[in-house]
Amino acid sequence: MIATKTQNSKALMWTILLIAFIQMAHLAIMPGIDRIATEVFPERSLQEVQTAMSLPNIAALITGVAAAMFVRYGLMSKRAMVLAGLVLVSLTGLSAMALNTRFWHLYLMNACLGAGMGIYLPNIQSIMFDNFDEKKRRFLSGMQLAFNNGGGIVMSIAAGILVAFIWYGGHLVSLLALPVLGMAIVAIPKDERMRPLAENGGARTKIPGGVYYFTLLIFVFMVMYNVAGMNISTHIVSGGIGSSATAGIATALMMAGGVIAGLSFPKVSQVLRDTIFPFSFVLLFVGFSLMNLFPSSLAATLAAMAICGAALSLYMPRCIFNVSNLTDPTNSATATMLIICIAPGGGSFLSPIVMTNLTMLFGGDSTRYRYQFTAFACLALAALTFIKSILDAKRAPVPHENT
Repeated sequence: MIATKTQNSKALMWTILLIAFIQMAHLAIMPGIDRIATEVFPERSLQEVQTAMSLPNIAALITGVAAAMFVRYGLMSKRAMVLAGLVLVSLTGLSAMALNTRFWHLYLMNACLGAGMGIYLPNIQSIMFDNFDEKKRRFLSGMQLAFNNGGGIVMSIAAGILVAFIWYGGHLVSLLALPVLGMAIVAIPKDERMRPLAENGGARTKIPGGVYYFTLLIFVFMVMYNVAGMNISTHIVSGGIGSSATAGIATALMMAGGVIAGLSFPKVSQVLRDTIFPFSFVLLFVGFSLMNLFPSSLAATLAAMAICGAALSLYMPRCIFNVSNLTDPTNSATATMLIICIAPGGGSFLSPIVMTNLTMLFGGDSTRYRYQFTAFACLALAALTFIKSILDAKRAPVPHENT
């Protein structure tokens, strides 16, 4: 059955935002990377630890595909998938308390976290697409990023403090999903399973080509963006400007930059339209360059992380908003799976595999080199996306966006 506009839109809106508040749980585990690599599992290389810590992204990718298929073929409703995903995220914190002595335990915790995210993220996004008009979708697209960055601040600071005492402290913050699960059970409206195409009156189910373009944009961006969080713990500790707790604060400030950018997104998006993509890559260039140029300055490092966070909160909601204008209730679950799970999950997972190995080949273990190398890559991508946006505007003028 195709979802209909819910009568209790305020309750649904706040539930969507509260779910977004815990969405950054996978970034809250980043402050523990240096301690895990140097103290807990010193026999493992930095690249191995980074790959294990990025497992939530690939797990989210796999379960996101499965969740979209479950919804598309009527095996489960979108509401049921959201609730199941929140249960798995909650189990991450519970499993961390019981299984925390072997390296495969780290894989297990991260797989559980990612699996839950992959199940609930595309479906809560699809529910938002199905139940709100264009004005509310643009508002919620920005507010979601503000809320998940706000939640990220809370979780990152808590994780940074906890990691100083217990190496899996970052995973314990996933327990915040428990109260959110309770609210979701009450507030998300019941929806029936999707019926076969013929029963839907032949409604379109084909994914528009534009969705694949924005999927690619998100994938490439996340390969670059994830370099910031994956290396900040090592950058701060090895540079002698702080500890794991400091790395937690740095990650929190990255979220703070995201909050500010997310709140300003509706206005910025209206002005910049699709040139927001090259603008975001330029912000990454500035952030990464600051960390290379001022490695001994904690203030510069914290400012750089805030700038990187702002870039994500401008880039992602614009992609989500554009995709929301290309979909309907019959294909929104699949479309959101592509842009919420496949693209960011694949990009984030491949980021350390590609960027860490590539920069170690030319610049060794230096995080300064890694950040500057990525900065120049972002500058090149800014040029390419700017040219693309100009050509698109000339071919087909962008229609007026409702305010």
